[in-house]
Amino acid sequence: MKHKKILYLDMDGVVADFEKAIGALTPEIKNFKDYHDQEELSRRIDDTCYANPDIYHDLPPIEGALEAVEELAGHFDIFFLSTAMWSLPESFTGKRIWIEEHFGDLGKKRLILSHRKDLLKGDFLVDDRTHNGAGEFEGEHIHFGTGRFPDWEVTKKYLMEQAGE
Repeated sequence: MKHKKILYLDMDGVVADFEKAIGALTPEIKNFKDYHDQEELSRRIDDTCYANPDIYHDLPPIEGALEAVEELAGHFDIFFLSTAMWSLPESFTGKRIWIEEHFGDLGKKRLILSHRKDLLKGDFLVDDRTHNGAGEFEGEHIHFGTGRFPDWEVTKKYLMEQAGE
């Protein structure tokens, strides 16, 4: 019996629109990539999260993510691999609740929280950043939201080609 390839999906910026939620709470922060001072941006995001500790419960999904993940689940062994805010314990619970609310049984016992994504074994990691070991992941890092993988339509098509079935 052939085993499905392992696909890890980051949460924030890949399946959940963290940037949109932050922008709704802090309107002057609408686009993370274009923000003039990335250190200041990080502090402002942290401050927004501390002031709204349940922010992770109510993130809107990224356009096309839910449908793409549901389709990919038939071809890959999917896990959600995210990094929670160490200094905001509510983020750990919030991410767990979000996965259950949006993916139900598909997400049950498939959430992994780690600050070292490079330590996990697998074939693919879809992540919008290279932080927390994503850039050193031993399989293929699919850099979501970039020119090559701008959205779920393109990303899903590529992954389906890689499924090896």
